[in-house]
Amino acid sequence: MKSQPKEPWKIDTNGKYIDVVKTVMGLSTASLLLPVFLAREFLGIDSKQPLAGVFSCSIYWAWFLLGISIFAGVFFQYLSAKWVRIAWGKEAGIFFSKNTKESTVELWMEISFWFCVLLFGSGLALTLVYFVGFSNGL
Repeated sequence: MKSQPKEPWKIDTNGKYIDVVKTVMGLSTASLLLPVFLAREFLGIDSKQPLAGVFSCSIYWAWFLLGISIFAGVFFQYLSAKWVRIAWGKEAGIFFSKNTKESTVELWMEISFWFCVLLFGSGLALTLVYFVGFSNGL
């Protein structure tokens, strides 16, 4: 006799959230290289000129936010694995906790999911703000 999860639909839903997080993490990673590629290819900045003198703080903030977005996605996946154990009726603890309540895991999953998505959007927006300002001569 095979054991069954308490609520199988939750496992399916969790898989869909993981797919979204993986997509956002991939986009965040690609967006880390976006300023370098755009500066060299489309703005015509010479390859001999260091980009540190061209980029403003908005690019550095964008990189910071995109990096945190990636870490939030990794944390979401960690929590997701713990949550699946709970869904199968097993004990699961976050970090040093031996047995964490399902509601606590779900709360942190929700927080890390939205951090991942919103920080990606903010990082991308800051990148666009820089390039719009640069192309307008600001």
